[in-house]
Amino acid sequence: MKHFLNIFLLLAIYAASPVKAQDSDNVPNNKAVVYFVRAKSMGSLVNFTYFDGERAIGKFNGRKYLRYECDPGEHLFWARSENRSFVEANLAGGKTYMIEALPRMGGLKAAVKLVPVDIESHNMKKITKLFSKKDMVQFTEEEIAELQKEMTEVIVRGMERYQQGKEEGEEMAKLMPNMTIDISTIRTSPK
Repeated sequence: MKHFLNIFLLLAIYAASPVKAQDSDNVPNNKAVVYFVRAKSMGSLVNFTYFDGERAIGKFNGRKYLRYECDPGEHLFWARSENRSFVEANLAGGKTYMIEALPRMGGLKAAVKLVPVDIESHNMKKITKLFSKKDMVQFTEEEIAELQKEMTEVIVRGMERYQQGKEEGEEMAKLMPNMTIDISTIRTSPK
């Protein structure tokens, strides 16, 4: 009975914790975490789809955020709306990073611009507010598989667009290993 009470007490403490289990920022040393954040409300009805190279990782509209765990090293993150926006990343193991998806005026719908977040110079006010008020979006394996299938042609065109930009000398945004984020400070910052 005493053992049961101890387990019950631990579960009650865990459930009362202000940090939700799905928002935990415990990053294994052999992984890196990237948060894709959309903190501005402009074009909130338009979905942005997020990719890691040729892999679809999520799709959402409005003010939300996504936590993506991946292997450390080189990555090409990109988003698609009316346009495509690319970030070349070099991630360190055991670290957390953030990319903000900024909606822009497009011809027919909102366009997207991905901006790697450097905590030293980035305006974090709206991001902090977002983390305090919203839960992150999550996807099942089945939803990601369906999105991957749905985006097959988009991925091919996106990778072609990236290669064309590189060949033309287009400057790509960079997410460097030292641009780490401490999510716990964002959650506890004054609003």
